[in-house]
Amino acid sequence: MSAQQLLDLFNQHYDFNSFIASGNEITVANLQSFTNQFTHIYGEHLTGKTHLLKSWVNLATSRRQNAIYLDALELSNEQLSRINLDEYRFIAVDNIDILNEEQQIELFDLFNHIKLNSRDNYLLTSSTINLNNSKIRVDLKTRIYSGLVFGLKNLNESELLSALTIYSNREGIKIGEAELKYLLIHYTRNLGKLIQLIQKVSNSALALKKAITIPLIKQNLE
Repeated sequence: MSAQQLLDLFNQHYDFNSFIASGNEITVANLQSFTNQFTHIYGEHLTGKTHLLKSWVNLATSRRQNAIYLDALELSNEQLSRINLDEYRFIAVDNIDILNEEQQIELFDLFNHIKLNSRDNYLLTSSTINLNNSKIRVDLKTRIYSGLVFGLKNLNESELLSALTIYSNREGIKIGEAELKYLLIHYTRNLGKLIQLIQKVSNSALALKKAITIPLIKQNLE
């Protein structure tokens, strides 16, 4: 993996080129190919699933296909049932594990309308947890598992260290390798959360006019 690939992770434009595919190459290749009508991906918060859904929508749009991204965090009741399948061929619904009962029924009906009427629409969904461990309706789970399901894998330690080093250098944050390794051991392997903590520690260091040290990191972890 090149430094440029890692740096691209922090770009705000969502496309597959700016996603670190390490460990998730099959998932990314499948999404890019548009060969499966129903696909579901799951991964904890800040592991990149939203990036993938938006990249999928952007790729479809770039190929002159009408596509729409919807986030369950912002959905109102009946919004899913109002989707015009003649207008949108590619539909991405993020964070479906937080849908309420009525919205789950709407999503189930959307699956049925596509599947039972042999439509050529594509539906991509995501969740922060494996749906087997969720309270999603059984009939909706059955529909989702009729397609492909992928679990996103986290970056390994060396990849995380490289990504954090590149991010810190780009943002002008002076943090040493020892401090970064301390974070990986004592905090989390979630890249998004690590970046948020580094930003917090950096702001604290600036306010105190001090260097970023392990004791300062400990204070921000408490």
